[in-house]
Amino acid sequence: MIGDGFGFRKKIVRRFWVRGGLAGLCAVFGIFAADAQTDSAQMLPLVQVVATTARVQPVGVRTERLDSARLTVHAVESAAEVLFRRSGFYVKSYGLGSLATTSVRGGSGAQTAVVWNGLPLQSPMLGQLDFALLPVFFADEMALQYGGCTSAWGSGAVGGALLLNNTMTWRTGLHGHLRGGIGSFGWRQTSAALRYGRSHWATSTRLLTEAAQNDFLFRPAPTLPYQRQTNARLRQQGLLQEIFIRPRPEGATLALRLWRQYTHRQIPPTLAQRRSVAEQTDDTWRAMLHWRKSTQRGLWEARAAYFDELNHYRDSLLRQDTRNRFRTLIGEVEAAYRPGKHLNTQIALTHAITRARTPAYAAEAQQQRIALFNAWTWSARRWSAQADARLEQIDGRLAPITPGLGLEWHFFNGWQVHARIARHYRAPTLNDRYWRPGGNPDLRPENGWSQELGLTYRCQSTAWPGSISLTAYQRRIRDWILWARQSGQFFFSPQNIAEVWSRGLEGRLNLQHNTDWGQLHLTVGYDHTRSTNERPIASPRIEAGSQLFYVPVHQLFGELSARWRCWQVILFHQYTSSVVGLNEPVPAFSVGSARLQYFWQKNHWQAGAFAHLENAWNTEYIVVERRPMPGRHYRAGLTLGF
Repeated sequence: MIGDGFGFRKKIVRRFWVRGGLAGLCAVFGIFAADAQTDSAQMLPLVQVVATTARVQPVGVRTERLDSARLTVHAVESAAEVLFRRSGFYVKSYGLGSLATTSVRGGSGAQTAVVWNGLPLQSPMLGQLDFALLPVFFADEMALQYGGCTSAWGSGAVGGALLLNNTMTWRTGLHGHLRGGIGSFGWRQTSAALRYGRSHWATSTRLLTEAAQNDFLFRPAPTLPYQRQTNARLRQQGLLQEIFIRPRPEGATLALRLWRQYTHRQIPPTLAQRRSVAEQTDDTWRAMLHWRKSTQRGLWEARAAYFDELNHYRDSLLRQDTRNRFRTLIGEVEAAYRPGKHLNTQIALTHAITRARTPAYAAEAQQQRIALFNAWTWSARRWSAQADARLEQIDGRLAPITPGLGLEWHFFNGWQVHARIARHYRAPTLNDRYWRPGGNPDLRPENGWSQELGLTYRCQSTAWPGSISLTAYQRRIRDWILWARQSGQFFFSPQNIAEVWSRGLEGRLNLQHNTDWGQLHLTVGYDHTRSTNERPIASPRIEAGSQLFYVPVHQLFGELSARWRCWQVILFHQYTSSVVGLNEPVPAFSVGSARLQYFWQKNHWQAGAFAHLENAWNTEYIVVERRPMPGRHYRAGLTLGF
């Protein structure tokens, strides 16, 4: 859903920069840097490293991490583009700059959690998040947790979770960088960041503006001539302001974060439409206060956050003008403590209140959640075990308790076995319960169990360090919520009528070679996923044993990176097998891309250039039926830092 008129009005622009950007810049530019230090060639600031907690690094769960160095390669992209190239998350993209959702291990889009510095971001109305609206530039670290993490992150973390974190910067003086880029189809982006750190306080400001026409050429069918995409323009502006306070070097830290983002998109026509004038505006405010204290025996944290998100959809042809808005207030206290040499425990209490309003509800919807999480972790020389559980109450009703048990065993030299069994659930969304017509307030939560077993080998060779792993999993979810048309109804309504069995294999290879002239790095991943309906359904017609909509059986992706002095070349390739669409099958596709980057540094200054070639093989493909994707296109730009 996306927006037109491309005249961002002066009033809107003024409101954005005055209320957000000006305050952040004034906080930074009012500081004189007396002790600036030089960054590395990757322009990465010094960060404070603290012990991870049971939720961030659970035992028995396969986790992939992208640090600042890897995210730098994707600094001009969204989270959807990164996940598409670097992970087993299947990204269901509706087109360049349009909506993007995910499926993990055969789950639905509402079964992937997105966690920002410890708190979930997915919409309580839809139960999911648009990954195209998550700029990588606003994250310092990104972690992908595969498998159910419901005990850690609550409802919705059935298939997996994407963790976005921002790091604290201390004693680094003044750092800054400016990046500008241009590309095909009218794409242009400018981003700027300023960081200043002292021993007792620090601040960080990031600004982002992006625009694109997205008027690429495509063929509706192999026998038809090319035509140009219409009504697909994009305009986006964002601000992330952070302020850190640490009264004593070894004392508690306090972080204040403000995330402001405004996106205006047009919604292009499908291949079955002649034209479209639909547009959508997403207006987001996120504010968080995070207190953290680390001691020799434990870690103490408290978070308070306020999220305010407005979605405004307009279509003059259909005479639709809809404003959907929710406000969420979250409070959380968390403690991790080490009662013994080999034993750790963690407990967290979360309270969230949400209010949502849309013309499709009879009245303003309200939801209150209270959750208690507890984990016990035992670690010895070669063994680690963890038992955890979550108890949650939603609007006075107890959700299914979600226990989990994880185990890791390190044996021989570099070999590791990990295993986990856990229960999961996903509560009905506000739209599931209150939408008119069709909402069903009596829906039961989706619930079930999952198991996984994995084997990993890590090679510590100086010349060829790397790892190889294979993970097998299976999950059964009962009371799966599906919008279907019941007998005698002319509209769709959600019902607990499906049961889904997901199982599969995940293989990963990471290999690095260090030489006198530079470094080579190879990553290969393969996912085999079977996710089938176990009950026949009349409407929509689904046969027992059939693969879920938009869940590929095979996914293969690879990355080859070569670094020589100040140069870096990265090649990506991704293959996705055909999937079952709602109306017609989506054919398999294979796409590749290439990156070329250059970094230069002298004294306190750094500079760089980048060039990206997307869809290098000029493949004609779609990810969602009747939503064309662009052919070969490029992005290029320059960076300057100090």
